[in-house]
Amino acid sequence: MKFSTQIKIQRKKLGLTQSVVAKKLYVTRQTISNWEQGKSYPDLNTLVKISDFYQISIDSLLREDQDLQEFLEQGKAYNAFSIFRGLFFIMYGIFFLMFDYISDSSSIIDVCGILFAIVFGVAILYGEHVKPFFLGISKERYHREKIIQCYRKSSFIGKALLFLAIIIMIGMMISNHTDTATYLETALLVLIGIMNIFHRYMWKPNADADE
Repeated sequence: MKFSTQIKIQRKKLGLTQSVVAKKLYVTRQTISNWEQGKSYPDLNTLVKISDFYQISIDSLLREDQDLQEFLEQGKAYNAFSIFRGLFFIMYGIFFLMFDYISDSSSIIDVCGILFAIVFGVAILYGEHVKPFFLGISKERYHREKIIQCYRKSSFIGKALLFLAIIIMIGMMISNHTDTATYLETALLVLIGIMNIFHRYMWKPNADADE
């Protein structure tokens, strides 16, 4: 039995409305509706709450719903991809800071710097084309989910980090000191890396727009 069918049947057996379940699980009624219609799925943490609330084992929820299993696997893949990309930004930021101090010491360092910059540029420009492969989903579905993501609401942490990034960028534009600008650029790259690594905390969970 599909996940959507199980939770709908169990809710009705308990005589609960979608609104009541939504309050118990700290999500919106629309989220519950979308789950029951098979339009979307909960993340793993929410799935555990659903299992406890409805007294249905996680194994039972997962066993007969291949789509739910794939959704959770894609979540793991996306987390791994985001961490990799975040570390790449941080590494590039640190390299960018060190480059000014070591670039005059050897022509080999200059070549490595140029190659590193090319790789970074390709990774940024081509990353969105490669990501669907890592997530194991079609490009059409990936781009559709990207559009949905544009309507997601930022969490407090997301807003704070975005505000900090804007402040750093303003500092870079008004700074007249080369060293200061370099430090700010490094700080921005490291901050972007951190935002990628902790992407799950950048958005409010279970918002209607996520579904």
